[in-house]
Amino acid sequence: MTKSQFDKNHPYPDQLGIKSLYRFSKLDDKHPEFLSSLLVEGKLYHSTPDQFNDPFECKPHWQWPKSRSKVKEIKKHLIQGMRKKGIASKEAKKQVAEFMADKNKAAKIIMDSVCTTFSESRMCCFTTDKTNLLFWSHYADSHNGFCIEFDATKIPVRGAFKVKYQNEFPEVPYPPPPDKTMLSNVLIKSEDWAYEEEFRTVFVPHLDSQPENDGQSLILKGNEIPTRFANIWRLRTFSVKQYFEDHPKSNLGNVFELVSICYDDCTHNPCSCTTGLCVIA
Repeated sequence: MTKSQFDKNHPYPDQLGIKSLYRFSKLDDKHPEFLSSLLVEGKLYHSTPDQFNDPFECKPHWQWPKSRSKVKEIKKHLIQGMRKKGIASKEAKKQVAEFMADKNKAAKIIMDSVCTTFSESRMCCFTTDKTNLLFWSHYADSHNGFCIEFDATKIPVRGAFKVKYQNEFPEVPYPPPPDKTMLSNVLIKSEDWAYEEEFRTVFVPHLDSQPENDGQSLILKGNEIPTRFANIWRLRTFSVKQYFEDHPKSNLGNVFELVSICYDDCTHNPCSCTTGLCVIA
């Protein structure tokens, strides 16, 4: 895949005129540190593929190439890798030749390496719509959770890639490309998920040139922390059925309300931030 093809398939939010992206979550009484980590410490958690709800996602597939030129590329890549480890050129060529002599064994080792890289990839998922009732049901504890609005004009959310929906999962490129096109396979989902309009930020902890992270989360700073520049939404605490009986021509935009975040230096007396979303710093 070329860079221009990647950019066309996976544009950034600002390229589509999108200024806000949203994440849904539930209030977890057993693990309040999850929410505190984001809102207080400024750590944006990124999941690994095995934590996703779609078992078909991020399952790489690759076959030994039939083209001689592709085989030569693999050979060159492996030799370069060994040279970087300090192995002399002659010895590197010898070891690679021995490795590639058994094509099936070599293919399995390469595929295992690719799968390891995929399993270590970290992703954070966003959507463009805070009013989608399926999101509130699936990701926000059956409408009892909340939705965080992120400013998509600021890093790191500005660097989120649009997910492409298609029913054919492409083969993993090997040798891996040295640019962002290497991420294309973690940005593909089945067309059945197209309604999610998903964007993703991605990093791989052990690779070079990654955004600042602690191995699990991207580190947000200053105005990047959600409560400093964005909004937190929840479903209004009244009967939705009654609401639409009273407002038959209304739309879902009015069913959601902003909520407050309460810190330990809150000046309200008594505190009016009794939304169930209080974070004690």
